[in-house]
Amino acid sequence: MSDEPVQLLVYRFGTDAVFHGQLSGALERMETGDALRVLDVVVVGLERTTGELFAVALRGGGAGGLTAALLEFRLDAGGRAAATRRALGASGEHAQLIEELAAELEPGEALVALLVGHAWARRLGGAVERSDGREVVNAHVSPTSLTGLHGELVAAARRTP
Repeated sequence: MSDEPVQLLVYRFGTDAVFHGQLSGALERMETGDALRVLDVVVVGLERTTGELFAVALRGGGAGGLTAALLEFRLDAGGRAAATRRALGASGEHAQLIEELAAELEPGEALVALLVGHAWARRLGGAVERSDGREVVNAHVSPTSLTGLHGELVAAARRTP
């Protein structure tokens, strides 16, 4: 069990979406620096012309296995069919999740859900603790500069003894 923060990301793709490997490439680049870890990925979709279900469920493990599996899923019809069979047969929970997600889609649509572990947070938190510090604020924010968060920063400093 990891003590790093985990984030859920879900993306929906409409019937006009085209997949050329950008998603697989982005996932590979995310993990390259060892700051983020892809923990779990589920891709569910319905073929545009037939409405047939396709799915893949993968656990992240590093060493490019996730990227290779996603590329095979995207590029090879036989690999996609095998991945779908594995995803539906691996565990009752995965199969149920995939079927329920597919029920929310129209032919041609797809959904990608992933859990991302923030490995950097564990390392940074350890360094802070070893320096006798503690976390005061941990939040997702919209401004892209600290001056844009002036009020929030002052409020956080006031809460700190």
